[in-house]
Amino acid sequence: MSRKLVERVSRVVDRSGGRRGFLRKSAMAATAMAVAPVAYAIRPTTAEAAIVLCKGHQCRPGALCCDGYSEFCCKLTGENLCPPNTIVAGWWKVDDSSFCDLNGPSPRYYMDCNFTCEDRSGCGCRSNGFCDRGCTPARCQCSGGCDTRKSECIRFRYGQCNQEVCVGQLMCRIVTCVPPWTWDPACASSPVLSDPGTRWHDRPCLHDGFNDVPPRAYYAPAVKWMADEGITTGMKHDLFGPDELVTRAQFATFLWRYEDRPQAASSFEFSDVEAGTPYAHAVAWMVDRGITKGRALGRFEPSSTVTRAESIVFLHRLAGRPRGDGRIEFSDVSDDAWYREALAWALDHNIDWWAQHRDFEPQKPATRAETAALLHGYHLRPAPKPSVVAS
Repeated sequence: MSRKLVERVSRVVDRSGGRRGFLRKSAMAATAMAVAPVAYAIRPTTAEAAIVLCKGHQCRPGALCCDGYSEFCCKLTGENLCPPNTIVAGWWKVDDSSFCDLNGPSPRYYMDCNFTCEDRSGCGCRSNGFCDRGCTPARCQCSGGCDTRKSECIRFRYGQCNQEVCVGQLMCRIVTCVPPWTWDPACASSPVLSDPGTRWHDRPCLHDGFNDVPPRAYYAPAVKWMADEGITTGMKHDLFGPDELVTRAQFATFLWRYEDRPQAASSFEFSDVEAGTPYAHAVAWMVDRGITKGRALGRFEPSSTVTRAESIVFLHRLAGRPRGDGRIEFSDVSDDAWYREALAWALDHNIDWWAQHRDFEPQKPATRAETAALLHGYHLRPAPKPSVVAS
């Protein structure tokens, strides 16, 4: 833009306000033309409306840095988790979120990560639950420029989490599709607060992992391992569906992928498994390995759910049917149960999810979380001791 055009625009800006401060206005106009030349040149407006100063950045109106909300943690650190030296201090939710749509729109939860206070003289907790600003390393900023929301600025907390902990400024926010009290046990389940204004706030980094797997869940390491190994891609790319039930086709596919997708040596005939289905190779391999013969004559029933007993038996057969000597203390497992030996073997090798369960509930359908824990436990089991051959 030429200086003549900038001066012309500056005269429009100053027409109603006189010429006082012309140099300041002219300098601002020049910056506005550089940042938002089209919007500024098309319609008469003030230079201040075309350029906004936000946390030291010269931004267009409406820039994320200026919108009043705090940035997501994954944008700042790469992880949808509270960064070091911060703690979850509260949460709110948005109902009917399409981001958490697995079996229909579900709530999406937002959790605030506030700085913890330094343990030194003068950094005691005030009556409002905050320490003084100088008691944290917070530095109010938009670290990525105008297209990054601010962080380390707001002294605010909803207060349902870690209520006994004194905190400082809000650093960033994490997002989950499961209730906060399952994500962090230090969060209360009420009161439930809502902020529909955040319904469409999003970042690509929020979809890099599964948003419905709490980091402290017993099955979280197993799910991560399955995803890293290519055993599962989730129900959606960012939703694992831990509480969803596992079908026989899905279980076959998990085992087959775990074994590195082997080819079956022989053919099979199940009237309900067509050759072109995604799980056909997995089912054929299971039959070839003697892991299954189907549920009924000539039928595999791929859409039926896998029971807890069946899931244990399948893994036991995959291992070669080793003997199990573990004690079974479940009240609902009889001495002559068809799956008893498989269950005893699983207990011997800590292949379980039921550490605090009194009942096994053998006919209950297995969930995806339980299946992940079982398969991961199978993977981590000690290698069988080699047999000693007498010489």
